[in-house]
Amino acid sequence: SGEQAWEIVDRISSFKFQVSSFSAPAVKHAQITDGQAIIDDVVLTWFKGPNSYTGEDVVEISCHGGRYAANRILALLVENGARHAKPGEFTERAFLNGKLDLAQAEAVAGLIHARTVKAGQAAARQLQGGLSEKVRAMRNKLLDLLALLELELDFSEEDIEFESRQHRLETLNLLTGQLNELIGTFRRGRLVREGLRVALVGAPNAGKSTLLNAILQEDRAIVSPEPGTTRDVVEARVELDGIEVILQDTAGLRKSDHHIESQGITRTRKTIELADLVLLLVDESNPLLPDETILNLLGSKSVIFVQNKLDLRQKSQEIAINRPKITFFREIELSALTHEGVDRLNQALIEFLSSEDTAQAEIVVSEARHHDCLTAAAASIQRAATQLAEPTLMASDLRDAVNHLGEITGESVGESILDRIFSKFCIGK
Repeated sequence: SGEQAWEIVDRISSFKFQVSSFSAPAVKHAQITDGQAIIDDVVLTWFKGPNSYTGEDVVEISCHGGRYAANRILALLVENGARHAKPGEFTERAFLNGKLDLAQAEAVAGLIHARTVKAGQAAARQLQGGLSEKVRAMRNKLLDLLALLELELDFSEEDIEFESRQHRLETLNLLTGQLNELIGTFRRGRLVREGLRVALVGAPNAGKSTLLNAILQEDRAIVSPEPGTTRDVVEARVELDGIEVILQDTAGLRKSDHHIESQGITRTRKTIELADLVLLLVDESNPLLPDETILNLLGSKSVIFVQNKLDLRQKSQEIAINRPKITFFREIELSALTHEGVDRLNQALIEFLSSEDTAQAEIVVSEARHHDCLTAAAASIQRAATQLAEPTLMASDLRDAVNHLGEITGESVGESILDRIFSKFCIGK
């Protein structure tokens, strides 16, 4: 991509293209040569700026797969004046040339890294500009409000009121409601983007590793009748209802003098703190609960109580388990060994995901940066609403809100923010 793109490709291609002869994209078969030998048969696609992804002149080279051809062609391009793109540079140029706004550019990275159906769908919706359109509409309302307010300040000596305070307050309240609605989608958006983190917690030998394997339908974790087998957090991923579920099999929670096992238990506590949902497993044939410090951690978490080893229960046998004083999202009886009841647990996980769904909102905020900008804009607007009698202070708060919203779409964003955003992309892209 760039003003020398065609010239560089022309030097290594058997097809000599007349740049001035076209305006629409053109596709040609050609051979790439180093001047002595043919490297590969390729297809060359020319795009004339600004009608390209980056907005610049672009050439795409489609070669055969394999390490030799691709690497040799890349080396020839560099020898003839090209350079490798920095991470995200193609998309950064698209943003700088007005082909995408910043939120859409970030959606490109989201689409590339999406691992599940809903993560891909959310990124695709953002790429189409749904979030940008909503943010831009709110920003325009603020600009209209700010313009009238600054005009009023210019005529302050004449005591002219261009808009009533009541109307301004109504506008600010409307915008606050719209912002809070978007902010409220972030928890769901984060789950869609990053996955639901589920910690499997319980006493040693409660069947956590067996349950992990049962949900995955493969042997991912080592299973042993010996307590304390799991000494680190074992992580595995599965897709449920279009969303990635990150299962974390933790070390059994008990007091231990073994250094490695103690480290595993420390990591278990950290895993619980970061989890979105906890599966608290109890072996009903030996119903031990974690110690009080762990149960205190669970008090602030969403918890599914799992009564395991149903296969060991005798007919008509009643099992009395001392349940912790926690409000459970669901209670499930199952056998991780025979898989009886595992489907009920999977359904409970799907129900939890649905309960986190913010009314199936069409536009979902999934980027932490966007959430922070929206939250800051809402705070500025709320301050402005308390300054109706002080138009100078109110105008300052409105400018802050305008700038915060502009950071989402790129109207007001610094170079350091751009560098941070595009550095997270794959090489090129």
